[in-house]
Amino acid sequence: MGYWKYVFVIISLFCFISGAAASGWTADDKLRVVVTIPVLADFARNIGGDHVSVRSVITGMENPHTYGPRASDIKSLAEADMFIRVGLGLETWAERLAENAGNPHLLQVTASRGCKLIDGNPHVWMNIDNARRMVAAIMQGMSRADPSRSGIYRRNADRYDKRLQKLDRKIRNELARFSGTAVITAVPAFSYYLRRYGIEEAGTIINIPGREPSGRHLHDIIHIMRRKRIRLILTVPRFPRRLPDMIARETGAVVVMLATLTGSLPGTGTYVEMLAEDTRRIIRAAAR
Repeated sequence: MGYWKYVFVIISLFCFISGAAASGWTADDKLRVVVTIPVLADFARNIGGDHVSVRSVITGMENPHTYGPRASDIKSLAEADMFIRVGLGLETWAERLAENAGNPHLLQVTASRGCKLIDGNPHVWMNIDNARRMVAAIMQGMSRADPSRSGIYRRNADRYDKRLQKLDRKIRNELARFSGTAVITAVPAFSYYLRRYGIEEAGTIINIPGREPSGRHLHDIIHIMRRKRIRLILTVPRFPRRLPDMIARETGAVVVMLATLTGSLPGTGTYVEMLAEDTRRIIRAAAR
């Protein structure tokens, strides 16, 4: 009888490990965290370090406004401890995803709570001050989900917060000479970044996600650019180049490809790297 009991234990352990491997999670005591966008994944990893396993639903090239969750996303969330989203209407699919996961123990965190908003614009992380607030919200969530490591999470968050403050000062110094300069954006994803560093967003090609601008609107954008002598159009990799390139040809402007999601351009693997690279690209384009 003891022999068969031993065999049963071994088979059960094997099935547990195999199941964990199939789902992508490892069989350890790490806090299992699912986030909606890779920026949040970077925040979570900086806070949790080796004590968390983090998975992002979106890789960086998809549009978070229009993403359609897959079966694998539901499975990951069904086995997770935490689900972190930006909120503010960015991920309209997140609520249904959490419901379909059917995980009664899932701790959900809306990272944007406490952020300073611009007309409901959900791209709050592009302002470093807001990013620091999001890091604090995530740290508090991790501490609730895993109280035994709350001290570790707090210390890591404090260390990361200092890095963000240092980056903010560096970018402010580098962009100081462009304060008051006006630019055009393809989508309203840069508003927080531009406002923080004193750059005017004089117009946006597409104000409503997924809706083509009218001919009149494009005419108005070109008129604004000529009147204000605007020479930069900021866009993102997931936005088609057709309209920015057309407007650039009409006005003699330069189209600058920037990242708002980590990993969407070379050299943007982390949040710190992403904002530093965006800043470098703006400065190089402005010098042309």
